[in-house]
Amino acid sequence: MTQHYDPFQHLENLNSHDTQNFAAQAHRETQARFMADESIRTLSDGILAQMQDTRQIPFCQEHRARMYHFHQDAEYPKGVYRVCTAASYRSGYPEWEILFSVADFDDILGDDVYLGGVSHLVEEPNLALLTLSRTGSDVAYTLEMDLASGTLANGGFHFPAGKNHISWRDENSVWVCPAWDERQLTQSGYPREVWLVERGQSFEDGTPVYQIETDGMMVNAWRYLDPQGSPIDLIEASQGFYTKTYLQVSAQGETKPLNLPEDCDVVGYLSGHLMLTLHKDWRRANQNYPSGSLVAVKLNKGQLGAAQLLFTPNDTQALESVETTKRFVVASTLENVQGRLKAWRFVDGLWQEIELPRLPMGALEITDQPWGSDVVYLAASDFITPLTLYALDLNVMELTVMRRQPQQFAADGIQVQQFRTASADGTQIPYYHVGKAVSDGLMQHTPTLVYVYGGFGVPELPHYLGSIGKYWLEQGNAFVLANVRGGGEFGPHWHQAAQGLHKHKSTDDLLAIVGDLNRRRLSSPPHIALQGGSNGGLVVASAFVRQPESFGAMVCEMPFTDMLRYPLLSAGASWTDEYGNTQKYDICRNYWQQHSPYHNLADGCRYPPAFITTSLSDDRVHPAHALKFYAKLRQLSPQSWLYCPDNGGHTGNGTQRDSANELACILTFLNVFLQTKV
Repeated sequence: MTQHYDPFQHLENLNSHDTQNFAAQAHRETQARFMADESIRTLSDGILAQMQDTRQIPFCQEHRARMYHFHQDAEYPKGVYRVCTAASYRSGYPEWEILFSVADFDDILGDDVYLGGVSHLVEEPNLALLTLSRTGSDVAYTLEMDLASGTLANGGFHFPAGKNHISWRDENSVWVCPAWDERQLTQSGYPREVWLVERGQSFEDGTPVYQIETDGMMVNAWRYLDPQGSPIDLIEASQGFYTKTYLQVSAQGETKPLNLPEDCDVVGYLSGHLMLTLHKDWRRANQNYPSGSLVAVKLNKGQLGAAQLLFTPNDTQALESVETTKRFVVASTLENVQGRLKAWRFVDGLWQEIELPRLPMGALEITDQPWGSDVVYLAASDFITPLTLYALDLNVMELTVMRRQPQQFAADGIQVQQFRTASADGTQIPYYHVGKAVSDGLMQHTPTLVYVYGGFGVPELPHYLGSIGKYWLEQGNAFVLANVRGGGEFGPHWHQAAQGLHKHKSTDDLLAIVGDLNRRRLSSPPHIALQGGSNGGLVVASAFVRQPESFGAMVCEMPFTDMLRYPLLSAGASWTDEYGNTQKYDICRNYWQQHSPYHNLADGCRYPPAFITTSLSDDRVHPAHALKFYAKLRQLSPQSWLYCPDNGGHTGNGTQRDSANELACILTFLNVFLQTKV
């Protein structure tokens, strides 16, 4: 393979003083440009006040009639974990009791940590495994806490920082996939071993159960509890992002591979049946189960039995997520990018679909499913309708409103429209336009923010716009949600159409939407900004270098930009199923040589202003993608800016003040470069 000289490759070394100084200096310049004014600090305060509004819905985990909630406010910027009774929560006047403060663990661990998650032991929910993220990154400590006493469990399960996967098996044992030592890791930086550790044992005294080769992606292990039967223990051994082998672990610790398709996902277990979602057609026993379907398969002592097709999407549908209750399987589905719900119950040897009450339109998310009950908590919203939390009791088919989020912005005059436009290959691409109607002569001057993700089969749905509504839409600006290929809005075929050597079709679709906004005179190139993060950062950066004249600004967050070296950076090797392996195949390298944003920045080209973000603690998408892209672009275009704090990781796992400052910076950037005097 031809190797190309890269003058900014040294920025991949995050331990280098030169790299740290470069990032810090660029971050200071950005703050001085967009955060120095008192009005910007007022904007950040307003965003923060929205986040900390006590009327916001506290989304909880319910365990045995107690509601557990992670809460952040001015007094506890890192947050507290608190609990109230289900009765007081339902009354609208919850009586919260603080169980622990996250900031206290900084001293205990001697590190800057943030709460990544709390995993309650279902049978004894006062015992919980805390995931404490180091500087907001994917590397995290695991500590067992006794929530009843508010102390770390004496002789509990405590493990060092790593990209570990640790889950309960029962009260006295946990599944451990360790990642705190390089010998435990795959080339992607994830665990390759599965251990069973009993209470009172050190890790070294635990039982090794399974191991994959270093060129695999990762392993995970967990226990499914079946309210209608016996528990099972499973291992998921991933060779790639979409290629997996599932194994059942016996009570004696023996592993047995299950004869499942390598491209399916196991998403639940109930009444002795595994619930599978299919990414490709599955032919079994003269029966065809189509791609995108939900299938229930009988499992008995490692042997697969009869299968039943529960849901098959049509061309406008997709299966989004699956949950199990005590007696029901519940699926969140999409219909033309609108949320729907379906449910089945195992009766007389068959899974039978159950008719559900009428549910609201828009985004519909299952937020909690308390163990041992048939209640499901649902959050529903759309672009201009605040979130409503519902409780759906499947036994009596009763839908109850639990909470309504307060209105965060004035939606008067704001319209939501769904349009379609033809991409370069003729495929019709849907998108939502949200904004106020103005006279035709002025509409083309409307500052318009176009948001995109378009990868890994993840759908982008209508969602309440909150701060964007208050500080963008209320000013007469517009927001567009692009449902490009590569996402999951219409199932596996929509994702696979822009996967691997077809990834450029996500960019084709985005540019088609931008062109359609111009043709409909909803906006015009100088007033259109693109925004996307992670994979979405790749899509907007690709559009940026391909057609810079088509828009007026770009917000590129935590992006992939160096698509030739990406498998060598952080967790990049785990995404070769999505993008192709440029280190192994010439055809992939040649493809990305033409499409990699970093490599296609060109001298003499006029680029619109760009706001690029990353975090030095992002250990998922390496910060070098953003740093190198910014460094090269800044030489070509002076209106290029880098926002690069030390902490926050890939998902912005920091304080609410950190999030408010970043959003205020972005909105100020957009206001500076998209506003026009008419």
